Amino acid sequence: MCMIWSSRILNAADQIPGERGDRHERYRTWSMNPAPADTLLQTLLALSIHSLILDTIADGRPCIPETISQMRLADISHAATKRPSHELLAGLPSLGDDDHLSVNAVKVLIHDDASALPLARLSQMIRITLMQLTATLPSPDPACSHLVHPGETGTEC
Repeated sequence: MCMIWSSRILNAADQIPGERGDRHERYRTWSMNPAPADTLLQTLLALSIHSLILDTIADGRPCIPETISQMRLADISHAATKRPSHELLAGLPSLGDDDHLSVNAVKVLIHDDASALPLARLSQMIRITLMQLTATLPSPDPACSHLVHPGETGTEC
């Protein structure tokens, strides 16, 4: 579910005129290919969401269907930019092949000292993207539920 929600967040951000193009231009400026960089960005976003789910469980609250939909975009941004990277990898469930490959690519960024700058840039890109998205939403403190489109429940945990 975390990957689905991270995809929803990026898709919502991509609806903002020029947002995707600006993000891809930043990638190119950083000598990053936009397609794999977006995959890494989506994976980091999903790992940030997952870390917040683990916080919910650690606080003694169950992971109910509304857990992700009630997450504030500001909290996801904070998790992506302020948490130690190793916390984003804690407690991962079994993953499918594609998700496993994406997480392994993030692990390389986390554990390879030469990748510290690209990892920091991707984390900041999450912050920038969520700030842009937040500015376009009607709520002053939006949650993931503000991104659900008609016909989606968005409440699976």
